[in-house]
Amino acid sequence: MLKRKAEFDIKSSLLKNKKIILGVTGSISAVESVKLIHELRRHGAEVYPVVTDSAKKIIHPSSLEYASENKVVEELTGAIEHVRLVEDSDLLLIAPATANTISKMATGIDDSPVTSVFSNALEKIPVLVVPAMHLNMYTNPIIVKNIETLKSYGVIFLEPQMEESKAKIADYQSIAAEVIRSLHDELRGRRIGVIGGSSYESIDDVRVITNNSTGETAMDIATMAYYLGAEVKLLMGSVKVAIPPFLKFETFSNLDSLVSKIGTVKDCDTVIVPAALSDFTAERKNGKISSNRSFSITLKPAPKFLKILRKEFKGKIVGFKAEFGISRKELLSKARERMEEYSLDMIVANDLKDVRTGFTKVIVIKGKKEIDLEGEKTEVAKRILELLP
Repeated sequence: MLKRKAEFDIKSSLLKNKKIILGVTGSISAVESVKLIHELRRHGAEVYPVVTDSAKKIIHPSSLEYASENKVVEELTGAIEHVRLVEDSDLLLIAPATANTISKMATGIDDSPVTSVFSNALEKIPVLVVPAMHLNMYTNPIIVKNIETLKSYGVIFLEPQMEESKAKIADYQSIAAEVIRSLHDELRGRRIGVIGGSSYESIDDVRVITNNSTGETAMDIATMAYYLGAEVKLLMGSVKVAIPPFLKFETFSNLDSLVSKIGTVKDCDTVIVPAALSDFTAERKNGKISSNRSFSITLKPAPKFLKILRKEFKGKIVGFKAEFGISRKELLSKARERMEEYSLDMIVANDLKDVRTGFTKVIVIKGKKEIDLEGEKTEVAKRILELLP
């Protein structure tokens, strides 16, 4: 068919040159399939839809063909075609997966394009299943047993969202994230803590002092670490970007609350700290200071979190050093000074004048090496993670 230009923004290249078979079955959640296809393609994937007859009653194959720019497999056309489809693909994703299809897969029944492709894919390529059904069906002991049977053969299941007495399909971003994790293992087995966003210190019961930070760098690093297979512990202060639904996180407000949560990341092997933490504290006034008069604030230097973390955490620490409008030589000097002072294992330095939405330019200092990185923030985040000690 005629290829058209993709009509969405690219998020990463982690699925570039990867071919994903998307099995769609007869759940009402099939209406989300177009969004899911677009999300997979935002990461570079080629998507090949396969549908059951029941799915076609909910979403028309033409919609899936338009979204994927690939012909939809709608009929049992013979085993050889399904074998070839599997041989040419990297992963089979069945989303949504009904109780009916799950049970057929577990008992070897091969009577639809989706179950036929599954029969050929099992133990040859990764299989990821995303259930969607009524809650009483999902908790039915027969369905539970069938799911466990499939898991015993290496099939990966993504838990549904429990809402309104239904086991609803996981959101499309989380599904795409699990697809990426299934095809990447660069950080498998690593436990990575990420601390990001800005903290604030109170002036009175209403007002605060804080740093300007979006939290975007921390979010990109945590997201990329998750994509690459790591177990991620995320602590976030104030942020101006959305936290992806597949990332579990805890929040902190001021420096004291962050220090109290160090235990959350103590079992990590590496902690990365791009957070914009308050450099000063103020003597807090009770109530609200009147806005009808002038008043003065005495600021005191706040304790340095990295110094506290270094005392309590024995693993690797990656710090960040941000400056504005200084020379490269000055930036490197300040970064190395911080690296030595806090016994950091690696530091990422940048001049904030080189940062804009979605783009960054940094220098990674690791031992005697100074590595320059620049580009889309997600790609720079991946490069930083590849350099971890």
